[in-house]
Amino acid sequence: MTEQIRVLVADDQGVIRTGLAMILDHEPDLTTVAQAGDGEEALRLIDRFDPDVVLMDIRMPVMDGLVATERITQANQAAGRSRPAVLVLTTFDDEAYVLSAVRAGASGFLLKDTDPDLLVSAVRAVHRGDSLVDPASTRVLLERCVELERQVGNSGGTAAPAPNDAGRWTGVLAQLSERERDVLVWMARGLSNRDLAAKLFVSETTVKTHVSSVLSKLGLSSRVQAVVVAYEAGVVRPGEAEVRWES
Repeated sequence: MTEQIRVLVADDQGVIRTGLAMILDHEPDLTTVAQAGDGEEALRLIDRFDPDVVLMDIRMPVMDGLVATERITQANQAAGRSRPAVLVLTTFDDEAYVLSAVRAGASGFLLKDTDPDLLVSAVRAVHRGDSLVDPASTRVLLERCVELERQVGNSGGTAAPAPNDAGRWTGVLAQLSERERDVLVWMARGLSNRDLAAKLFVSETTVKTHVSSVLSKLGLSSRVQAVVVAYEAGVVRPGEAEVRWES
C-alpha cells in the first residue's frame, strides 16, 4: 500500500479548506489529517496530528500564516528535522508578503487559483524536499517581489534601502565550491534532485549532499530560499530561470 503524505490545511475560509481537502483526499497517496482556521490553531494541530506538509494561507486572524510559518521553521530547526514542510497559498494581492513567507521558511508558494493537478504535484514536491515555484504565474510573482525590493533600495525616497541585494551575498557565495555554485544555479532554474543528478552525472544522494551544503553555507532552511538568493545575487536574472517541478 502506498505510504500517504499527511497534510494539514490552514485557511480562515471554511469553503476553501473543504475544497482543498477534497482535492487532496481524492489522491491515493495524499490525506488531509486536519484543518485549521488560523495560524495558532494550525500550530496546535501540528503537535497533535504530525503532518508532513502544511498548506498555509497568509492572511488569517489570531495568528497569520507568516508568523505560523516562522514558528514551524524554528521548531523544525530546534528538533533537527525538516517536516512539516510549509506550502504557502497566496494571491497576487499578497505579493508584498511572498518573500517574507519564503524567508520565514516556506518551502514553496502557489496561487490559490492554481490548477488542482499542480496543487497535488506541489504537495508531493515539497514533501520530497524539492523547491517549487509555479512555472506559469508564481515565478513571475517572485521576480516582481525581488525587483520591487531593488527599486526600493535604489530609490531616493524615505524607504530604507533593501538589504537583500547582490552585495550582501558576494562574500557568502564565495564560500561555495565550484560544484556547489553549479548546484545553486540549477536549483534556481528549477531542477529537482533527479534532474540535477542527470545534469551533473552523479547520484541523487550526492546531489542531496551538495544541496544540504549549499543551504548550510548560505544559512538557509529551504531550496526555495536558495532560489530567492540566486535572484537577489544576480546569479539568475528574471526571465532566465525555468522553474518547475515533477509529478
